Amino acid sequence: MTWMLTPTGAEYHLSGAEAMTDAGRPVHIEDVAHQLALINRFHGATSRPYSVAEHSLLCCDIAARLGRSVHVQMAALWHDAHECVTQDVSSPAKRAVNAVACAGGGISAWTLFEATHAKRFRRALGLETVFVTARAALHHIDLTALATERRDLTAYDPTLNQPWAVLHDDDPAERIEPITWVRLDSPERAAMTWQDWRQAFLDRFHTLQHAMQQPQGQGGMA
Repeated sequence: MTWMLTPTGAEYHLSGAEAMTDAGRPVHIEDVAHQLALINRFHGATSRPYSVAEHSLLCCDIAARLGRSVHVQMAALWHDAHECVTQDVSSPAKRAVNAVACAGGGISAWTLFEATHAKRFRRALGLETVFVTARAALHHIDLTALATERRDLTAYDPTLNQPWAVLHDDDPAERIEPITWVRLDSPERAAMTWQDWRQAFLDRFHTLQHAMQQPQGQGGMA
């Protein structure tokens, strides 16, 4: 059995012949919002439950603060949507899986598996071009969110723990800094339930979707 049952009762095929068709890989916003609100970032190694849905909303907020278009804001919200079927595997774990697969004479198995499903979710919203043209901006937004999450929600101590190369800790000129206009460890955020984050994700999605459907010229792709 290589398919999973989604919260709406759909059957999503992770591999096999049916996984080669869009019909075998249904994408429903209700499933995405529900599952991302229940999947924890950092494998749960945070000071409070911190979901992929909340992370995605933070990325969307950062994109908006940077003055990015509604298309880029939607891409920021949607960049981890595929994790509702692949799970949120931490970057160190992904590299470890790839290393094991390559050591056994194979390929970077996790990267290939995840990329296949990420493309499906992006195509479902017609966001392929945005993810290509805004790749650098989206990557920086994601890392800025990561730096903020590390500051507010993890036990990271620069005097005890190794620097994170992905955040360029050893290079002051390139170091990714956390945002200053929000604290993820605030009582207000901690009080929100997974259902609250699910609804917040849905609300933001529908707001951006409506904005993207407005006549061209009311917000570009940048």
